[in-house]
Amino acid sequence: MLPEFSLGVVLFYLPEKGYGYLRLEGTREEFHFRKRNVVGRPPGKGDRVRFSLREGRQGYYADQVTAVGMG
Repeated sequence: MLPEFSLGVVLFYLPEKGYGYLRLEGTREEFHFRKRNVVGRPPGKGDRVRFSLREGRQGYYADQVTAVGMG
């Protein structure tokens, strides 16, 4: 079974720190992601991304973050 994917927009990504935040499209919900959760090229501020939500010890986070368009 394939995971369900959502669309969002990157608020920021700090490659030197290894993390960033994105906003679920059409909402004000924000989720963090880490460098290890990025697939392909690193996203930039304003990029549209596709991702799946996972539940971790500290709540939900974005996984399999893949750029689908530039902001």
